[in-house]
Amino acid sequence: METAIRVLDIILKVFLVMSFYKFVYMIIGFCRKAKTFSVTEKKHRYAIVICARNEEKVIGNLLDSIAGQDYPKDKLHVFVIADNCTDETAAIARAKGATVYERHDLSKARKGYALGFGFDRIKEDYGIENFEGYLFFDADNLLRPDYVTEMNKAFDTGELDVITGYRNTKNFDTNCISAAYGIHFYRSSLTYHRPRQLLNSATHLAGTGYLVKAEILKDGWRWYCLTEDTQLTLYLVAHGYKIGYCEAAEFFDEQPVGFGTVIKQRMRWFKGRLYAFFAYAHQEIAGMFKKKTQKWACFDMLFYAFPYGLVTTVISLAVTALSVALAVQAGTVMDSYGPLATLKSMGMDLLSFWLMTVFTGTVVVIRERKHIHCTTKKLVLYVLLFPWFDFIEIPLAIFSLFMHVTWKKIKHVDTTRIEQLVPVKTDVPQTVIMKDKAS
Repeated sequence: METAIRVLDIILKVFLVMSFYKFVYMIIGFCRKAKTFSVTEKKHRYAIVICARNEEKVIGNLLDSIAGQDYPKDKLHVFVIADNCTDETAAIARAKGATVYERHDLSKARKGYALGFGFDRIKEDYGIENFEGYLFFDADNLLRPDYVTEMNKAFDTGELDVITGYRNTKNFDTNCISAAYGIHFYRSSLTYHRPRQLLNSATHLAGTGYLVKAEILKDGWRWYCLTEDTQLTLYLVAHGYKIGYCEAAEFFDEQPVGFGTVIKQRMRWFKGRLYAFFAYAHQEIAGMFKKKTQKWACFDMLFYAFPYGLVTTVISLAVTALSVALAVQAGTVMDSYGPLATLKSMGMDLLSFWLMTVFTGTVVVIRERKHIHCTTKKLVLYVLLFPWFDFIEIPLAIFSLFMHVTWKKIKHVDTTRIEQLVPVKTDVPQTVIMKDKAS
């Protein structure tokens, strides 16, 4: 047992060393500004693809924010995939000028399947390469007026195959749940997207707010797992595509406000990421040793998708169990693992976790403060409460391993408009780009 404990302890130390680069990422993300892209006269033609299921309360505001873009309207075409809708989502989208494709198939209730259906229709009606790139959004999103312009600057460099923007939160100050999600995504910008961009490495996609060049989608949409964004990320990096980051392209996302939604969503995130990891791990490992691939990016994405928290927790529990067994044999179990000693140890572990997470959250909100729509008093409270968001990860991960996790719709009700979040031009007509074919 002593040998097993030593081996497991070495494995934990190896994982710790392997994850040290994330601390370096955080320092870079905090101290450095993101790269900006030069102004370009070239205006590329983009399709905007929106998946929506019963989103009548929010989709109109997204389409208005698209109509308010300072980008040439004849270079944008909006497609809305109304997926199993029973409300007025499709009618609202049509009224605002979008091309609408309605899908009715409850047996395949996932965003990936809706995208697959939509791209089959786009290919048939327009041709995939009729557009140079595809911008993806969820129906609850809002776009800063210069979002497409900023993405176009990055796209026009010709160096990036896929680009993700800066994800902000439109309902940050609703409660500690929406705030925790907001801090989580700000943390992703600081500890992942920004440092990766500055180090000229690929980053990851997170569900919405990204641009994919048409060439990648020429055969349609082919990513259907519970987290199609992680699946697409691992596919792209393994096949040598560069995923870039454009921080100036800011969009807003509605975050959950109920704990039940948190549980369902986080379990789906874990199960989907786990599937993607096992599906692409061998390709990422192979990419680390190929000359023409992004070696570091392959390692980074492999470790990003790896269930690090779950694995290290299981190993730590195994070490504890073996240590208890040794103490029982030696007759010292009550000295080292009695009720009082156990409670003290657990208390110190929880305190350390809370302090570390609060420290990280503090660093994040200080660096990203200009993006956060919340009073300082409430922000301090939300940072102090933020550790719950990370604490539930492992229990939910364990539960998800033994449960059948399915995609479930998240209800969106926040009707905030883009002009309530950022300055916009008031003379822009609120109608989306006119479609050139009947929907």
